[in-house]
Amino acid sequence: MDQRTMLDGPAANWLPRDAAYDTYRLIRTRWVGGGMVLFITAFCIHVLRLPLPEAGLYTLGIVILLYNGILFGVAGRAARADQNQSVLHFRQIMILQVVLDWLSMAVFIHLTGGITSPAIFLFIIHVVLVTIILRGQSPYTYVLFAVVMILLVTLLESIGILPHYQVIPGMNCDLCHNNLYAIAQVVFFSVALFATVFLTNSVMRRLWERERQVMGLLQTTRSISSTLELSIVLENLARGAAEALAVPGASIRILDATGERLTMVASYGLSRVYLEKGPVELSGSYLDREALSGKTVLVDQAEHDPRVQYPKEMAEEGIESILVAPVIGRKPLGVLRAYSNLPNHFTMKDADFLQAIAHQSAAAIENAQTYAALQQVEQQRTQFVRQVTHELRSPVTGAQSLLRVLLHNMAGELTSQQQDIVGRLENRMGTLLELITDLLALAASKSFDQRQELETITLQPLIQAIVESFKHQAVEKDIQLDLTMSETPLRVHATEDGLKRVAENLVGNAVKYTLEGGSVTVNVTKETNCAVLTVTDTGIGIPDEALEKLGEEFYRAPNVRHSGIPGTGLGIAIVKQFVASFGGLMSIQSTVGTGTTITITLPLN
Repeated sequence: MDQRTMLDGPAANWLPRDAAYDTYRLIRTRWVGGGMVLFITAFCIHVLRLPLPEAGLYTLGIVILLYNGILFGVAGRAARADQNQSVLHFRQIMILQVVLDWLSMAVFIHLTGGITSPAIFLFIIHVVLVTIILRGQSPYTYVLFAVVMILLVTLLESIGILPHYQVIPGMNCDLCHNNLYAIAQVVFFSVALFATVFLTNSVMRRLWERERQVMGLLQTTRSISSTLELSIVLENLARGAAEALAVPGASIRILDATGERLTMVASYGLSRVYLEKGPVELSGSYLDREALSGKTVLVDQAEHDPRVQYPKEMAEEGIESILVAPVIGRKPLGVLRAYSNLPNHFTMKDADFLQAIAHQSAAAIENAQTYAALQQVEQQRTQFVRQVTHELRSPVTGAQSLLRVLLHNMAGELTSQQQDIVGRLENRMGTLLELITDLLALAASKSFDQRQELETITLQPLIQAIVESFKHQAVEKDIQLDLTMSETPLRVHATEDGLKRVAENLVGNAVKYTLEGGSVTVNVTKETNCAVLTVTDTGIGIPDEALEKLGEEFYRAPNVRHSGIPGTGLGIAIVKQFVASFGGLMSIQSTVGTGTTITITLPLN
């Protein structure tokens, strides 16, 4: 098994922002604490007339504020470090803060009466803060340190090394020398601190566990909703389940077409040897049959559980306990398993949590399977269109050539009526050939292999060649065709054929739908990290209500249909598909009777 170390203790679940937040929270609290020491000292001495050591308490308050300022500066430098160093530095700062606060608290207790100080139980407030911030056994260690500090203060006062300050009027000053009283106070103080740590830790452990599960569920939701590729969805689910439950491994098995076998489709943290151990037949796996009936199954000791189909292989893999949740959508789909290298690891809360992930998994898997089926259907449709149009192209081209032979009287003289009929037929054949060519281009733009053929292409020479190819057509219509390009070579990740199709359709449409005497301007520029191709014409324009539908296959705007200008309605659809496959964007601005501007933005390679 691919063992992964899981930290225990205060660093177990620390993210940099958590450590920084907790550090700065203590620093902000300490500003208040240091100020309160100065304020309370002044109030108790000058208002309540208590016999407190004024100089010592003022000095303590100033010292607290001073080292808090130093800690604030050190924390600022830690925040600017890289992520790994930042976590380490903030953890060290946190430990230093707790130690300094314990020392300050011990001095404060000594100056306010030692073991008889009414402020002794202020330690509890700090203990709660430490327990919230530091996880594992660390809070008990720091509480033990606090108890030792109080014992030391009490001992030093009782033997006369430290002076005892009597701050409560009327209290017997000999109490600090009374061993029984001192022991009782220390015992009660210790019990209170350790009980506080235990109770706070119990509550926080449940909160941390719930937080971890919620974050795991959120992360799983994000990972499976980020894509519709089935293999990626399944891998994300397996990884998310293992990380959310803090276990070394997880797997997903899906029922095959027969419904009798579970096939491993995704795993995390499992060795190749284990994954290749053999198929899971439902007839031989009571564990999976029980899960597919609709309930989550716990296996506390996998090696000795008769429901397990491969106990020996699990023992060799180091799997001690298993949690199996059914993945059920509109029908049973499979099982989601989590593996632990500890016996009796999983609880019913874990079972409920894994079931929640499995429930999400079912919807994600069904969506991904539907998407995969649609992709396959679209691919088959595209392939069918390519094959049919390719087969049609040759006979149509041949028929068009024969018609041209007749038109040029190469097979004998034709009457004027025959010339007119054959001419119309040749024009129809030209329109049909244009449609076939556009269908082939559209099929190519939708090809799923297109992404594997992308290459680095310099945009300017290609655009210049396309514009040059339309010069003759523009001259025939008395259209001014201009081209301006950035001098800096603009290289994009695309296919040469695809870019040609984009440019041919944009420039060709601009020339086609611009009336005589108009103009077409082509610009190739650079904006930040993108190459921008803009084609502007003074043509017939596109109505606002047609702009939203532009790009749909075979759609032509109403004014275009009524203009009598031939076309297939596939040009913009082809451009849209190719631009999307190249990772670009297309925008269209148009006004009827004024013209159209189409802008293509492609990321630079």
